[in-house]
Amino acid sequence: MLIKQYSINLPAEYDMSAIRRRIAERSAPFDDLQGLGAKVFLIRERGVCGAQGNQYAPAYLWPDIEPMWNFVAGDLFGAVVDAFGWTPISSWLGLAFSRRRDVAFSTVKSVSREFARIKPETSLAALRRSEIANTREMVATTDHLVARVVGVNMENWSLVCFCYWSCEQRELPTGSWSYEAVHVSAPGVARLVET
Repeated sequence: MLIKQYSINLPAEYDMSAIRRRIAERSAPFDDLQGLGAKVFLIRERGVCGAQGNQYAPAYLWPDIEPMWNFVAGDLFGAVVDAFGWTPISSWLGLAFSRRRDVAFSTVKSVSREFARIKPETSLAALRRSEIANTREMVATTDHLVARVVGVNMENWSLVCFCYWSCEQRELPTGSWSYEAVHVSAPGVARLVET
């Protein structure tokens, strides 16, 4: 699995209703995009849940690399570049993933994100076992948690964790780096391999 996110910082005075309209107008192709596991159209709005600025920052889960490349090299990402300029894309290799089977992924209303450094003396095998166990346990026991994914960046040896919640952003723990999920496209969520 490949985890991907790009973040577009917008001016403080930017009217975020324009982003909401853009998402409403342009999200349909992702609802059945071949090869996509899930895309959550995320925003942070200045003054809401601790956000210092406005941001459009969709997050993707891809079961395989080829469909992700087809997206990046195709018209859909081209439209992002045309609208907002050349933007870097962060990506991580999937380390751990679990989701609730009794709750539809489409019920996601908010997403939280955390980063952590991997210390040089860390046993990578033990880290993976621990993250898999923690992810399964959290999804099984945490109210409103629909899914959790952990990725690794081996260039700077860091972890990223995205938690997908069925509750509103304002209901997440205080201090969380969080986003509002404006739309969820999950055509291939069943193809995302759980660890």
